[in-house]
Amino acid sequence: MDPETPEPLDAELEPSRAPFLDHLEELRSRLWRSLIAVVAAGILCAFFYQDIYGLLTRPLFEILEAKKLPNRMVFRTLPGPFLFQFKTAILGGIFLGLPIVLYQFWQFVAPGLYKHERKLAFPFVLMSTVCFAGGAAFAYNLVLPQAFDFLLGYAIQSGPQKLTPDITLEDYLGFTMKVLLAFGVVFELPVAVAFLSGVGMVTHRTLITFWRWAIVMAFVLAAILTPPDYVTQVMLAGPLCILYGLSIGIAWFITEQRAKRTPPEEPDPEDEPPEGEDPPAGGHPPLESPSGAAEPDSADSGDTAPQRDLGGEAPPEAAGAEMAPPEPPAQPEPPPPAPATPESGAPAREAPSDATPSSSRDDGGEPPVQPKPSAGQGPDEP
Repeated sequence: MDPETPEPLDAELEPSRAPFLDHLEELRSRLWRSLIAVVAAGILCAFFYQDIYGLLTRPLFEILEAKKLPNRMVFRTLPGPFLFQFKTAILGGIFLGLPIVLYQFWQFVAPGLYKHERKLAFPFVLMSTVCFAGGAAFAYNLVLPQAFDFLLGYAIQSGPQKLTPDITLEDYLGFTMKVLLAFGVVFELPVAVAFLSGVGMVTHRTLITFWRWAIVMAFVLAAILTPPDYVTQVMLAGPLCILYGLSIGIAWFITEQRAKRTPPEEPDPEDEPPEGEDPPAGGHPPLESPSGAAEPDSADSGDTAPQRDLGGEAPPEAAGAEMAPPEPPAQPEPPPPAPATPESGAPAREAPSDATPSSSRDDGGEPPVQPKPSAGQGPDEP
């Protein structure tokens, strides 16, 4: 093959074909590498436990001070502080090891992509990391303070029977981790749609068609991923709907770019008629006789009767064409004029063109009867 000639698209995917067990082995290898990256990042975060603890509890303590509530947090089990430190280390490992996890995922699916699609590894990893971190930052700075302010507003500080919060490490960490991870995953929607649009699995038309279902699913997903309060649910479903609209614009842009790069499909040469030959009327090919030769068209052969196939039915061309009017019957030829006689020199009188039935041949083929000369008139006189 000429080096300047691009390889066919199917040839690019040929090296990636492998048995099913080989794909499972590749998946196992990628998962192990991702897990090692998360554990290594978690071990690194364990050395900064105090800083991570202050960072996670800051939104809560700010609301407690604003509402003049007891500014403290307790643990009710002996392994509570240890589990809190362990879980915060894992949470930090997820955030720090996310780029490596996304890169391993891309390396797993890259063999099934075309050459120009494999070059998007760095943009995919970068944008996925930014979107995940952006979702977690949105939850940390906006959602968590609003949720804490709403939930702690039910505390009763006046009267003889007060109702004050007694927040534990276990409950707070579970609540915070669920919100941060939920928003981080949801904010990956534009990247996921961009990837699916790039490989041709999703278009903007499909997303526009299912926009009503998308809104319903956004609120259902928000109810599943967030704690049971409507503040966090609405604050998750609202951005999710906005991101869905943004994903429609991204899918439209990528679809248009794919349409410009994709060459138009060439017609099949077998479907085109030979040069110098017009396609048959009605778009149907000419009928073939049992011997394999094509039957001539009735218009070309001069036969006004429609051609019929073996089943006795007229072909579509003859059925739709107009029948030629029948030719008029041939008029009987007039009798030849009588030859001139040498005596008179006058030619014999011609028979009129509209001869009477007595002067024409009858059905039996006998010659017409000649009128007899009158008395006193010669046979040669007119």
